[in-house]
Amino acid sequence: MPSTIYQPGQIIDHYKIIRKLGQGPFSGVYLALDTLNQQKVVLKFPVDDVIGGAAIFARYRREAEIGRLLNHPYIQSHLHRDEKRSKDYLALEYLQGSNLREVMLARGPLSQTETLLILSRVCEALSYAHKHGVVHRDMKPENVILLDDGSSKIIDFGIALLGGKSRISGAGFSSPIGTPDYMAPELFWGRPGSVRSDIYAVGTMLYELLSGQTPFPREDAFTFVSPHIAHDPPSILLVKPDLPASLATVVMRAVRRDVSARYASMDELLHDLRHLDTVRPITYVPSPPRIGGRYRQVITIGLIILVICLLMIAFGFLAQFAHTVAR
Repeated sequence: MPSTIYQPGQIIDHYKIIRKLGQGPFSGVYLALDTLNQQKVVLKFPVDDVIGGAAIFARYRREAEIGRLLNHPYIQSHLHRDEKRSKDYLALEYLQGSNLREVMLARGPLSQTETLLILSRVCEALSYAHKHGVVHRDMKPENVILLDDGSSKIIDFGIALLGGKSRISGAGFSSPIGTPDYMAPELFWGRPGSVRSDIYAVGTMLYELLSGQTPFPREDAFTFVSPHIAHDPPSILLVKPDLPASLATVVMRAVRRDVSARYASMDELLHDLRHLDTVRPITYVPSPPRIGGRYRQVITIGLIILVICLLMIAFGFLAQFAHTVAR
């Protein structure tokens, strides 16, 4: 927990605390009023504890650096980026709206037109981030905010990777990072993530928005992780047979298990989403299952499942917290 719990009415620099929005393992988030312009903002304070404190603070500094680097209409803005502050915290744009998960739960499946509009904007924002050396690593519906004015923005670069910077890990152990349903298979093996892992996550979101489900069920850790890392996803046409063949081709190219078989860049994916008439439909043929070193694979999968079980416990606490950064 943070060393300080801020109360409504408390003044921090030129911000007046309105209320607490949420608490996660890495940060506490508050709604505040910027007294300089009377606008609502979000303040995000890194957790200050003994265990993991150095890694948490390094993560906070990374997110602050990314916030100074990125400036895009479809990405939540960091405010007063270079001002001197009496404490360590981020000042973020306050977004009025609902995250994509909330919209899906309230309204049911979105239309193909709306899905393509929203995820085209996501691709545009991520393309911009990638060109600035930033890989998001946690794209999912909870991290896309649909604003009341009809626009949308992506949020939460808390575990993003910034090019040229060393990874943040504990005791030299590279654990999987991200949200399991949207993680590219290579991330389960402890790889750091790349442009193409973000492409996989966006492809998984496309798959879910268009079909109503993610590619792999998550009944339990083993039935989820084992096929996820060993097999290509089943064709979306199996669950959404009326989907246009060109769009199905785009989705399945984005979620290939083999990194080299995916789109090479977010711009390529964006182009095909906006020009489906130019996409040549192809018959989807899954790659052969990943085999070799059976016993090593079983042991590795067992370790991954253990990590995923721990992550799922954490995600239970983070699910409510994930979107509050925007409020």
